[in-house]
Amino acid sequence: MSDVNVGRLLLRESVGVLFLWLCLDSAHSRGCSAFFCRKSHRVSGLRGADPGSPLFLTPYLEKGAIDEARKLSEVGDLPGANVKSHAGYLTVNKQYNSNLYFWFFPALMPSQEKAPVLLWLQGGPGGTSMFGLFVEHGPYVVYKNLTVGLRDYAWSARYSVLYIDNPVGTGFSFTDDDKGFAQNQDDVGRDLYSALTQFFQIFPEYQSNEFYATGESYAGKYVPAISYYIHKNNPTAKVKINFKGMAIGDGLCDPEMMLGGYGEFLYQTGMIDEQQKQYVVQQTDIGVELIQQQKWVEAFQLFDRLLNGDVDPYPSFFQNATGCTNYYNYMTCQEPEDQEYFSQFVTLPAVRRAIHVGNLTFHDGSEVEKHLLQDVMKSVKPWLGVLMDNYRVLIYSGQLDVIVAAPITERFLPTVNWTGAAEYKTAPRYHWKVQPSDTEVAGYVRQVREFYQVIIRGGGHILPYDQPARSFDMIDRFLSTRGWI
Repeated sequence: MSDVNVGRLLLRESVGVLFLWLCLDSAHSRGCSAFFCRKSHRVSGLRGADPGSPLFLTPYLEKGAIDEARKLSEVGDLPGANVKSHAGYLTVNKQYNSNLYFWFFPALMPSQEKAPVLLWLQGGPGGTSMFGLFVEHGPYVVYKNLTVGLRDYAWSARYSVLYIDNPVGTGFSFTDDDKGFAQNQDDVGRDLYSALTQFFQIFPEYQSNEFYATGESYAGKYVPAISYYIHKNNPTAKVKINFKGMAIGDGLCDPEMMLGGYGEFLYQTGMIDEQQKQYVVQQTDIGVELIQQQKWVEAFQLFDRLLNGDVDPYPSFFQNATGCTNYYNYMTCQEPEDQEYFSQFVTLPAVRRAIHVGNLTFHDGSEVEKHLLQDVMKSVKPWLGVLMDNYRVLIYSGQLDVIVAAPITERFLPTVNWTGAAEYKTAPRYHWKVQPSDTEVAGYVRQVREFYQVIIRGGGHILPYDQPARSFDMIDRFLSTRGWI
């Protein structure tokens, strides 16, 4: 290719990225739709109350003041119910002042000191993990009056859960320099690894516990990224992590294989007709070609216009065809109102003070998404293969999800290159119930060695919200190693 053609190609890519940045600004200014996962965009004013100061724990760690760091990180009283927890900032890049915010909940049940530690990462890109905490499976539920109660099926009842706003620029996490934002999954893995090694130095009593990386949606990339980073660095690391495996819910892991399944899925579920299906198939075929040509931004633009509707200023094809904005659960047309309460709650001055964020911005994730535009349509399948050969892996789906539907996941899993691939293709599928006496089936499971694929009935993309008991039973069967079969 001539220098002139290369220059034109680079110019076209640059213009495309610039256009998307402008669209993102426009979309987020009007309270944008979510990209694979909710982004909170409402930030309440401080109204003169004292929000306290943000707590940066890395300086305490560096001077050996571990006890002081732990004490300072204790979360204060929240309006409503309270459980023991720790929160604060870990600096992952001093040059750019990049800081990841965490909120950690030790297992609530007695005698669970040695229970596995779960890292939870929300998707997005740019979705705050406070969504997982307050809406899905953390100990707290936020009510309309902006107080909290306790959740019936909290994952933190039996397991210690570490929620991190990831990558920097998400939720309460931040960076002072444009260069601090993650631009690929290597950046994500590096920053998370820095945060984890610091966390285990501040809380060394958990370092020997089994550790699992978990997350949903776009975290279908984040989870393999941090897992693979641990896999590569653990053997020579000073601070070792007792990494045992990972769990991914409705994960966007391999867009090239997944994209081609949308037409048939939308048609077979009655959301589009034959003519509309032909259009979707034609568009996704083009999208796959763009991915194969490594035209990542153009592939993203196509997907965004077709279904995602996050950046393009006009309604997506999906929205026009179905009349619905909710692609998390095809049984409901609009997203539930109570999934938004938490974003107002965490920005109340009294809560800000209790959770050690001070008056720092609660980001909507738009900057994070801008910097990861080139990453969205790339695959993490090679990492997945290595991890499936070496660790315990759970990949689960909600049967009613649209945006990363169960059949979409089924399309890519047989193409993962690992030693159990042939066995997986012929593995039997079993149904399971939470209790043997239940009349309702909870879901379906396929197991090959230490790899589990699960589909949960009656739930969508935000699976623990839709089906809390079934989701808890699933994660408990996986982590306790009692299994399904």
